[in-house]
Amino acid sequence: MSPSPSGFELFTSLRYDPILLTSSENNSPALSFHSPSPFYMLVYHRDRMLEAAQHFGWDNVAKKLADGESLSGVLLEKVQTYQKETGTEGRPLKVRVLFDRAANLSIELSPVPAVLLSTLYPPSLEPPKPPSPPHPANTFKPSPLTGGALSLGHTDSLPASPPAPEAPTWILKLDPLATPITPFTSLKTTHREHYAASRSRALPSTPPAATPSAAAGPANYEVLLHNPCDELTEGSMTSLYLFRGGRWVTPPVGVPAGHFALADADAGTAAAAAFPTPGKNPNEDEGELRTPFPGRWGHSVRSEKVGSGGQRGTTRRWALGKGLCMEEPVLRETVEIGEGMWVSNGVRGFGFGKVVE
Repeated sequence: MSPSPSGFELFTSLRYDPILLTSSENNSPALSFHSPSPFYMLVYHRDRMLEAAQHFGWDNVAKKLADGESLSGVLLEKVQTYQKETGTEGRPLKVRVLFDRAANLSIELSPVPAVLLSTLYPPSLEPPKPPSPPHPANTFKPSPLTGGALSLGHTDSLPASPPAPEAPTWILKLDPLATPITPFTSLKTTHREHYAASRSRALPSTPPAATPSAAAGPANYEVLLHNPCDELTEGSMTSLYLFRGGRWVTPPVGVPAGHFALADADAGTAAAAAFPTPGKNPNEDEGELRTPFPGRWGHSVRSEKVGSGGQRGTTRRWALGKGLCMEEPVLRETVEIGEGMWVSNGVRGFGFGKVVE
């Protein structure tokens, strides 16, 4: 794998969803530049892109990203135009935001399934419980259209109602080979050959539409990556949460490997003004844009600077900040077939899955 591929872009994928307008959590200043906001954790997505721009020395991109309110406005304008052109008003979308080295912004939009608000902001990481079967005495509900009759006539009808969205069901498989740690495993860019290689090794080319629950729809297939130290790092498109020692833990990520191009506070750039350069303390984490709380991104116990090597996930950052999990290295050999774990990302939210052979 080339350590410095040419022609890559920085990007992040997030969710646009009108249901987020009702979320007090999503509309807090820590997560949104405007309130109410239909964008899922937009502040965290901006932060992650800005860190990547600083790392690669893309100063013009960093200047643009310093103005989060402007970014929010541009995204909303693009979404509204797309919805009018496609007739998808009021429906959730995947929003893919890309910057090239010259700070040219492009935005890609596509529909995504509806989910419950609790899928995006779960109150806990407790495993979901299967619904209890209804008692036979409570299964009959007379139709209001029949005056209590036991059956509908051929001219009767019921009002149509869409099925309630449910939390995604994930099928998880372990990658048999390790993925080396590079800046491209820690920072989100379009250089993603390592993820494609991992999925091709671990997942079938055309996985069947297995559905543990018919109501839940087709399962999401994911592969669990690990580094050369045999530590789990992430999924190919998700952050991971495993139950260890009586608590939920997520693999640490640490600071991206390689040179980190700090914003120069003396240069007077917008990015430097918004995010001052950290001090010269060698123990200070130069990967943090603001004063960090313990475990904001998460660090390995092997080194305060070197993590397991996974992506700096936005939903992972939120889960850590809420105390739903803590960072801790997880060896691949401890993962068991049939084990349940949570996964999350910035488009689909949180979902529960099980490891299969």
